[in-house]
Amino acid sequence: MRILSVVLLICLLSAQSAIAGDIEKGAKAFKKCASCHSIEAGGKKKNGPNLYDVFNRGIATSEGFKYSKKLITFANDNPQWTPELMNSWLENSQKLVKGSKMRVKVKKDSDRDNLIAYLQSMGQ
Repeated sequence: MRILSVVLLICLLSAQSAIAGDIEKGAKAFKKCASCHSIEAGGKKKNGPNLYDVFNRGIATSEGFKYSKKLITFANDNPQWTPELMNSWLENSQKLVKGSKMRVKVKKDSDRDNLIAYLQSMGQ
């Protein structure tokens, strides 16, 4: 049983470190996103929803933004963003939620990690 606990702990730590990113680099990378998304508290919606506090408020819940039916259905099964789920979204949003309005593909793992770190820092 002790070996199993150690293995689980190693897996957990590996998953957490895989998502660890640089907030400052994430802020720079977010500049590409800023044409469609605001990220400050109380920021207005643009072509996309405001992303402030996105990890704490739930998926498809930005007040006043009209989400696609596909994303709303996805949110029913996945009510909260996790770093792993956000990583999949940023890697290929259409693969994760076929038919959603958002189309994003961030190819580099490090860029996704940095964006996730930045998004997590905005709203805690």
